Amino acid sequence: MIEPSPKYRLPVVSPCSGQHAVRLLPLRAILCAVVLLALCPPSDAQPTRPPAPPPTQPANLPPPPLVPAIETLADYDGRLIRDVQIIGLEKVQPRLVENQIRAKSGQPFSADVVREDIKRLNRLGRFKEINARVQAFDDQSVALIYSFKEAPVITDVLSVGNRQISDQEIAAVLPPLAGTPVDEFELSRAANRIKDLYRKKGYYLAEVTVDQSELEQTGNVIFQIRERDRIKVTDIRFRGNEHFEADQLRPVIHTKVAGLFETGPLDDDVLDQDVASLVNFYKDRGYLDVRADREVQPSPDGKEAIVTFVIDEGPQFTLRSVKAELSDARGTGAGSGSPPTVLSVEQIAGLMLIKTGDAYSVTDLNKSMKIISDAYGKMGYYDARINRAELRDPTKPEVDLLIIITEGNRYITGLITIAGNEITQQKVPRRYIDPLRPERPLDTVALREAKQKLDASRLFEGAPGPGQPTSVKTTVQPPGAPDDFHRDVLVEVKETNTGNINFGVGITSDAGLIGSISITQRNFDITDTPESFEELILGRAFRGGGQVFNLTIAPGTETQNYSASIADPALFGSDYTGSVEAYYRTRNYTDYTELRFGGAASLGQRFGDRWVASIIARGYDAHLVDIEPNAPTDVYAVADDHVVTGLGFRISRSTYDRAVRTTRGTKMNFSVEQIGALGGDFNFTKLAADYTLYLPIYENFLGRTTVLSFHSAIGYIPQNVEDSPVYERYYMGGQQFRGFQYRTISPKGIGNITGEPTTDPVGGTWSFFFNAEIEQPLYEDLLSGVVFIDTGTVTDSPGFDDYRVSVGFGLRIAVAQLGPTPLAFDFGFPILTGPGDQEQIFQFSMDIPW
Repeated sequence: MIEPSPKYRLPVVSPCSGQHAVRLLPLRAILCAVVLLALCPPSDAQPTRPPAPPPTQPANLPPPPLVPAIETLADYDGRLIRDVQIIGLEKVQPRLVENQIRAKSGQPFSADVVREDIKRLNRLGRFKEINARVQAFDDQSVALIYSFKEAPVITDVLSVGNRQISDQEIAAVLPPLAGTPVDEFELSRAANRIKDLYRKKGYYLAEVTVDQSELEQTGNVIFQIRERDRIKVTDIRFRGNEHFEADQLRPVIHTKVAGLFETGPLDDDVLDQDVASLVNFYKDRGYLDVRADREVQPSPDGKEAIVTFVIDEGPQFTLRSVKAELSDARGTGAGSGSPPTVLSVEQIAGLMLIKTGDAYSVTDLNKSMKIISDAYGKMGYYDARINRAELRDPTKPEVDLLIIITEGNRYITGLITIAGNEITQQKVPRRYIDPLRPERPLDTVALREAKQKLDASRLFEGAPGPGQPTSVKTTVQPPGAPDDFHRDVLVEVKETNTGNINFGVGITSDAGLIGSISITQRNFDITDTPESFEELILGRAFRGGGQVFNLTIAPGTETQNYSASIADPALFGSDYTGSVEAYYRTRNYTDYTELRFGGAASLGQRFGDRWVASIIARGYDAHLVDIEPNAPTDVYAVADDHVVTGLGFRISRSTYDRAVRTTRGTKMNFSVEQIGALGGDFNFTKLAADYTLYLPIYENFLGRTTVLSFHSAIGYIPQNVEDSPVYERYYMGGQQFRGFQYRTISPKGIGNITGEPTTDPVGGTWSFFFNAEIEQPLYEDLLSGVVFIDTGTVTDSPGFDDYRVSVGFGLRIAVAQLGPTPLAFDFGFPILTGPGDQEQIFQFSMDIPW
């Protein structure tokens, strides 16, 4: 008998029977065993064995006597198994048990096989007790009998005592238990999950137990919860931090002090993570021997606690020297002593972010290793591997760094194959991998960037996002022959639905409330007309060309916009881009409402990855209605229908890292447009230029970056102000110039009735704007704060008269479910104002999808 029971059993031997079994008896059987041995002394004569009952009638077997323990079953090894019997099953299907038993009728008996059978049966978790016994027969055969006591099955799962957390929240963290056998280990894990849920909400001392008596009687699992009082962190302190202030360390940790927006829960797991974060923070600044721990001091009433992080900084290590060697012939990573052949030691040291004499920053060192690896990868050394070895000086806090390089062979790009695009034309994914071309060095950086661009295109499954795996797979094939240095590239994609219908509502301080319905197809093909109605319904028509089609219906309280557009980022698979748009828009202003119907077309060309040049043609019909009687004369001058056309040239350059929440890089645009070049009622020139610079000024070890940005913009119409209508002039204010009302930074008009100056803006022909802003992450990637200074002016001639300045602060809230653009809330306070300016302290912008 093998029994996984907590009760201790002792094997007892009885030689007074010809039947042999394995049982584990209670301790009180010890005395009985001694008596039996005294009454039945050993004898040299073999006892007469009773005739064996028929194997098909297990119920007729004599009661099993006490027999040798399972360790003596090896004495029966090799005997033929006459029968294998299973008894005691009530709810468990016999087939489930039979599938776990390897001892079979007609095979030789093996005690080892029986042991393994019982191990497998125990792993099922369905039995409270498993017994195995042996019946020996005169013909030297045996019957193997497995008997079972089934574990009780859980009928229901309940929780009691939970007042602060609902039953639904508790059920959400528990695995499915009802209908499964009782498993103490799984019940313990479930109780710990409930405790973790309470700890995250600040109930640090919550206790969770299982009502064992109820479980045994009814099969119900009742989690008895004693919530106790919530412990909140009222203060976080640091001890031993000699080189860094507490304010520098607090952003590193996740434990927060209870306050208006924080519950401040006390959680051991989070505290352990905070200790690890502090260690990484110090190591990233050269304190390689740093040690840290934490102390929790609860209040007498058990409701509050002070957390103290204890730090032993140790010395700050610096980089003393940098050497580079090729790896040894075995490729084990040990330096061979030979210098690199592709890059010199001086070139490698120059590529590194960390220099001799700098603090030995682990983060900068890891980034440096990647830069060196990319340098080899750009030249085609696909198999290059960069490792490092560090040697500390035993007497001084200095480190000698040895960079160990496995250069490998230089490879040339062979055949580039794209697979998986059944609907999308080959030219579409190929434009994202254009820098990687056959007969050029196999650029690993270009290969990585091509994969990222394919992911970001949203034409294929697995667009980048939290928890979203990518379906784009790039594989470099091995060379075809030892002396062949060409390597083919296989790009595998998986298509997805690229069309969507969006419903949303937006509200801004400049444009009021706006509702929106938009239909977008990101993989449109205007030439792919449907061959049947079924093809149109199934979405296999007008698809596959990589064009972007958009239809927008956006009514609002202050503005309305109805538009349709189509754009092709690679006309005919070339470097040229093109777009066409038609629209109808209205806008309510203080003195009038503007109605505009028109369209625009553009043709551009990309020059590498940074430069784009475009020719833009536009035209529209403008009409002003609902004009106030004393509106400016400039408004009445263009109140009737007027046609405006323009033909312009624009060149732009961008090096920024991402379009939303940019952390580094630049944006630059310059344009010149001749109004009236295609006809119309006006004739003048518009010049415009803008430049934005993003500088990361601090990045913590979690990768969150504090960004300083500068933005400047200039607009100029060389002609007289009378030559341009009010709807083509320059204005500032609102979200463009915080602290002032929308469009109110502008020259003011003359009243149509009074003939006196008014406070109504009519626009200017010269515009200058300069802004500086710092964005600081406040809470993970969700919340960040900004401080800014906006400056500029709008006049009728170049200069800096009536210059305005405002300062302020704001919040950016990024919620993935609400789209990529963060919600913006800004408070601006004018310092310098101009004549007739209207202030507006609060500006905001929210865009919420339905």
